[in-house]
Amino acid sequence: MSNQAQKLINENKYLMLSKSWCPDCHYAIAIFKKYKVADKIKLIELDKMAPQEALALEKEFTAISGRKWVPTIFFNGENFGTEGTLKQLESLDSTEQAFKKAGLL
Repeated sequence: MSNQAQKLINENKYLMLSKSWCPDCHYAIAIFKKYKVADKIKLIELDKMAPQEALALEKEFTAISGRKWVPTIFFNGENFGTEGTLKQLESLDSTEQAFKKAGLL
């Protein structure tokens, strides 16, 4: 396995696995825009790739993150979480603190 997914995680400090039609992905992007960091996030939109490439990449990301889910967000080479993580941070008013800790803000 070439492990393109790990290469992408290593090369992009802030990365989000996404699908352009996904409402949860739109939520995550909206949060990134709210904090004015959307331009720092590398988006990988699986549905805009060749089907075989997308399938292979999704399998690799699933193996790394332990679940098949979009959005899956990586900060600094680590699995940060999903839109659920962002919703929880927002509900606790802790998003800014988490983004600062990750160096995003």
